[in-house]
Amino acid sequence: MVYSTVEKIIEVAELQARAGGYNALSFRVIAKQVGIKSASIHYHFATKADLGVAIAHRYTARFEQQLAKLAENSTQPSDRLEGYIALFVQALTVDKKMCLCGILAAESDLLPEALQRAVQVFFEVNVAWLHGALFAGQPQAKAQAFFVLASLEGALLMSKVMQTDAPLEQVCKLLRQDCWQ
Repeated sequence: MVYSTVEKIIEVAELQARAGGYNALSFRVIAKQVGIKSASIHYHFATKADLGVAIAHRYTARFEQQLAKLAENSTQPSDRLEGYIALFVQALTVDKKMCLCGILAAESDLLPEALQRAVQVFFEVNVAWLHGALFAGQPQAKAQAFFVLASLEGALLMSKVMQTDAPLEQVCKLLRQDCWQ
């Protein structure tokens, strides 16, 4: 696949942010990794906030695509939950990174307003999908959606800081057992 310069910039920036948050974004480092001058990044993204919004939008769009595939490939809520859990497990065990919007949410008070809103959209999309795809018609559907998303995001954070997959593994085990009771 051939990537445009903008796609390369966004890809490198996303990896930086997923590893260290918004403050880890460095136009100089991105430029070096992409093989362009820092001024070239400013040509496409006038500010760091603009770049942050672009990576959050792309991340959310890709996540939405995965959610659509999960809903399309299975009608069983338990199978959908398993697929949803797999997205978070992949972030930690394969990508070795945090969920982009999870790490940005942790520093949301310091983010530019447009980026705060882009991160908020990620969470709204996930809650709406969980509500409809897993818990539709249940009395506490929205609360259950919040619970699943908060549990997985929190477990990612704990696993990262504790340098072990155990928190995520244990949370996933409990979600599989308890979501349908």
